[in-house]
Amino acid sequence: MAAFRPVRALQRGLDVLRLLNEESPRTATTLARDTKLPQPTVVRILETLIASGYVYKNKDTSEFAVTARVLSLSQGYDAGSRLVQLAQPLIEQLRSAIGWPSNLAVYLDSEAAMSIAYTNRSAMGLSVPGRLGARLPLLVTGVGRVLLASVTEEKRAQIFGQLKKSKSLWDTDPQFWQGLDEILAETRSRGYAFADQSYLDDIYDSRIWAVAVPITVKGEVTAAISTLILQGTGPRDKIVGRVLPRLRKTADEIGRQLGKEQP
Repeated sequence: MAAFRPVRALQRGLDVLRLLNEESPRTATTLARDTKLPQPTVVRILETLIASGYVYKNKDTSEFAVTARVLSLSQGYDAGSRLVQLAQPLIEQLRSAIGWPSNLAVYLDSEAAMSIAYTNRSAMGLSVPGRLGARLPLLVTGVGRVLLASVTEEKRAQIFGQLKKSKSLWDTDPQFWQGLDEILAETRSRGYAFADQSYLDDIYDSRIWAVAVPITVKGEVTAAISTLILQGTGPRDKIVGRVLPRLRKTADEIGRQLGKEQP
């Protein structure tokens, strides 16, 4: 909850600017209708936006439209940071519901890898590698496999080209490419993925396993979430059956909330 009451005049100005950004040019009359504000109020807002350089008026038609300056308002937006902000409370709710921690991973196009954007593993006392910002290879992690299974063939081919130039064995070792098409087809069919066992053995000393699902925002997958589970806590199929519905629900809600904020 905000510490102070919102500035109503600012809210009204932003409403007018948003409508103009969605559809320009527009008249003061249609803006007043859609904002449900008195027309004199809308005119004052428009004059203020003109003075600030965000809106201009066509004197021939008396219509208003946004200027290129509105683009500057989005330059500070960081989709990754906003994703974490939206996802954090939902991932904490997931941990409370299932009793296991999770990692949120985002795709780094420049590196052809996933990166840990948020984790709550420390809250469970789970001392395993995986700092924030850590690079997660695509071919051998659950979060990487759900991303590869979800992108278009063209995008996947582009990613594969990047991986084959990588200096990491996790990206280039032939054993991880063998049977990859079948792994991705199975992942695509069932909607979730596990990490390669050799990766778990090397990175986590076989102490954990993880199940991962994609986060989809308006039909595009750029992130994923995985739940980490200690080995020896029960049959994997039973644990997956209990964890997966909650995990999917969390991923869907993260994607839905982020999608609402994107044009």
